[in-house]
Amino acid sequence: MRWLLGRRLGFLAVVTVILVGVSPADEPKEEGRPENASKLTMSPAVACRDVVGFEDYEPLPDAALTSEEKLIVYYRPSGFEWTRDGRGYKAHLIQDGRIRQRGSKTVLLKKDKLIDYEPKNAQPGGLTYIKCVISLKGLKPGEYNFDIILHDEVGKGAPATQTLKFKVVPVEETKGKSEGDQR
Repeated sequence: MRWLLGRRLGFLAVVTVILVGVSPADEPKEEGRPENASKLTMSPAVACRDVVGFEDYEPLPDAALTSEEKLIVYYRPSGFEWTRDGRGYKAHLIQDGRIRQRGSKTVLLKKDKLIDYEPKNAQPGGLTYIKCVISLKGLKPGEYNFDIILHDEVGKGAPATQTLKFKVVPVEETKGKSEGDQR
C-alpha cells in the first residue's frame, strides 16, 4: 500500500456476486479467440447510500458525503471471461482504485488490487455486481474523482476504466440536511 501526500485514507472493498442462468453467448472463449470476442466493460458506477443486492441500491443524492463517511460504489462488470477449473468454471477480476481532486491528474490516494475476486460456478456467466466501500477519512471538503480500473485476469485484454465524481462536504452541511429532513 502506498499513501501519497501523507494522508491516511483507508480502502475497504467488498465484492458481491450473484450468478444465475447461463446463455450460450456466455460460454467461455477458447484460447486464440476471435478479435470480436467479448470485451471487459462496466455499467456506469453509482455512488450509493446503501447496496442490498443486484440492481437493488439507493443512490446517494449529489454523490456528496463527509470525510467521516464511506463512499459506497455499485457497478456491474460484463464481458469478462471464464476458464475451466476442474468440474466448473472460474473468472478472475481485479479492481484498482485512485482518488484525485477534480480537474487534477495528481493521484492523492491509490490502491492496487483494491478488489481481487475469483468467482467460481458450475456454469460460466451470470449476473454480477461489485460493491466497493472506500473510507474518505482525511479528505478535505472539495470535489474529487474516484478512478475505477478493472482487469480481467483470465481474458488478459485491456482493462476497463471509468471515473466516478463525488464531493466531500463539511460535516455541518450534512447535519443541517438531516435535521431539515426530520421537520
